[in-house]
Amino acid sequence: IALSSGRSIASSFVTPRTACRSSRSPDKYITQHFAEESGERGGVGAKSDDSRAHQKTKLAVDNNRRRLLSIARASALPFLLNPNGGVASASTSTAESPIGLLPSSTPPEQVNAAIVQRSPSRVLCADSAEESRIAIFEAVAPSVVYIDTFSEKRDVFSTNVMEVPIGSGSGFIWDERGHIVTNFHVVQQAKSAQVAILTSGSGTSSIKPAFTSVRPGALGSDGSTVLKNFTRTVYKAKVVGVDPTKDIAVLKVDDVPTKELRPIEVGTSTGLRVGQGSLAIGNPFGLDHTLTTGVISGIGREVKSPIGRPISNVIQTDAAINPGNSGGPLLDSSGKMIGMATAIYSPSGASAGVGFAIPVDTVKTIVGMLIENGQIVRPLLGVSILDSKQARQALGITRGILILEVKPGTPAAQAGLRGLKRTDSGIIEIGDIIIAIEGNSIEKEGDLFKAIESFEPGDVVKVTVNRPGIEVDDDGSPQIKLKEITFEVKLIASDDSTFLKG
Repeated sequence: IALSSGRSIASSFVTPRTACRSSRSPDKYITQHFAEESGERGGVGAKSDDSRAHQKTKLAVDNNRRRLLSIARASALPFLLNPNGGVASASTSTAESPIGLLPSSTPPEQVNAAIVQRSPSRVLCADSAEESRIAIFEAVAPSVVYIDTFSEKRDVFSTNVMEVPIGSGSGFIWDERGHIVTNFHVVQQAKSAQVAILTSGSGTSSIKPAFTSVRPGALGSDGSTVLKNFTRTVYKAKVVGVDPTKDIAVLKVDDVPTKELRPIEVGTSTGLRVGQGSLAIGNPFGLDHTLTTGVISGIGREVKSPIGRPISNVIQTDAAINPGNSGGPLLDSSGKMIGMATAIYSPSGASAGVGFAIPVDTVKTIVGMLIENGQIVRPLLGVSILDSKQARQALGITRGILILEVKPGTPAAQAGLRGLKRTDSGIIEIGDIIIAIEGNSIEKEGDLFKAIESFEPGDVVKVTVNRPGIEVDDDGSPQIKLKEITFEVKLIASDDSTFLKG
């Protein structure tokens, strides 16, 4: 609804409580409006005592009306009574009712009743960017869930097994079949989990009793939610599959009406640029559905998964990510998911402005596999390796990855790769040292994992190794020499029975 000046009513009727700012004073506008109205009725300069008293009465009434309008939603304003006593429609012109106000003779209690009856919950804001953030949060929040995890403990006085809460985290609804995506480390130690979903409340019921780790006094601790038309409903969840390597887990909730499941809108992490806006929604410190904002601070980062393997192409953001945010979505400025919050760098354990999110393109690939197969099938070389730090400290190997064992019957064994072995005389012979995969230099375990992940099971790759051997110098002294050899090795699948047996 536009004012006669061409400005939106949101820009004129705003108080500090809305956190929106306006450059125009509401009191100044109201005073000017009624002064002009008085001039039109009694002539310019007509300042009788009666008119002054009447104007003061009108100003007092409209000050109360202005206070109510400041907390009303824009969509409520067309329903306010027009000066003729009817209901103003959205098509009411600014000339007929410049600010959509009640007539000055309307009692304050009628003004209150009209606004309270017609006003939804949304607050007026002058900043379009702020309105956009609010709209994104209200659209995405029902897709974000609160996860509580439990372990089992036997009662010392009986044989009963009890569920003991061990932690909480965030997650999001993936599809209408009830799949929930979160971090692996959120459910890593859990025997069971429960998921709190924002529902409309129709035809749903929470499990009873429903434990919650939501901070006392926070929204959600008593079933209330940050969105007025939703109820916090708790369901038992089961684990569908996990991928510790990428820190991703998929849960599933059953018996949830399809209409109550609001899958998150998935975007892409391809083409992200440093400086883009980012928003994170999660449950930090037990405070459910918390929104934080920032920018994409970096791309192409690398963090370690819970099992120590590298997660590459990670997104860095300065949107606050704290304990409890894990598994929550990171959004772009259009409200689409671009990543999943997973880790922070912090000396204190709380947000220091350096948070990391798994790129959504990785999440899509892994989640699809977990839903379909319940596990991730990855290409493997078919060898076991020694930790690079140990190899450097104990054996003085400064470059590459030492092969400890080559699984019998695998393509790696057939190709001729060798592992560490002990001779009949008790001497330990060092195995092959992997220094390159398809020409890509291998310095540490992370390099090897990344190089192999770019292929599929069944692909043949060139593996370059340094093979230690003993050569005799001219003076007859034996010396260990490294000979560079390249093998062609067929990659096997991580669920290959030949590799897994024994």
